[in-house]
Amino acid sequence: MAVLLGGQTGVVYFGTRTNPKAVRWWADRGQLHWEDSRDNGYGVVSVKEFLHRLQAVNDMLSNGKSKENEGMMHADERERHMRFIEEGLELVKKAKEQGMPQDARVRQHKIQNKPISVVMPSALSVGKSAAF
Repeated sequence: MAVLLGGQTGVVYFGTRTNPKAVRWWADRGQLHWEDSRDNGYGVVSVKEFLHRLQAVNDMLSNGKSKENEGMMHADERERHMRFIEEGLELVKKAKEQGMPQDARVRQHKIQNKPISVVMPSALSVGKSAAF
């Protein structure tokens, strides 16, 4: 299942209530990339790091279920956070399908499929006496 949000496949947005598309997340080469439109920030996190972040958001939400924390967050905010967790898990699946950069087989495959550039001298650079 592809995550469709904002007309882009495989991109998840998350931000404040006033700017819900502030941070854009996507999977590329087995890692998760983010871009913050508020300050043009950019970063890359591993799948493990991203899962830790999702777990922290989930823990924050589950804390709101207790009587002491009731009313900590509006229902629409809880729903928005839960949707981010679900879509984030889809991004993790996509990143894992692409192959983890720490895997030796993935690194070897990337080396073998790396394009090679070869520069060939032309007849014009050899000298003026070249015959055509």
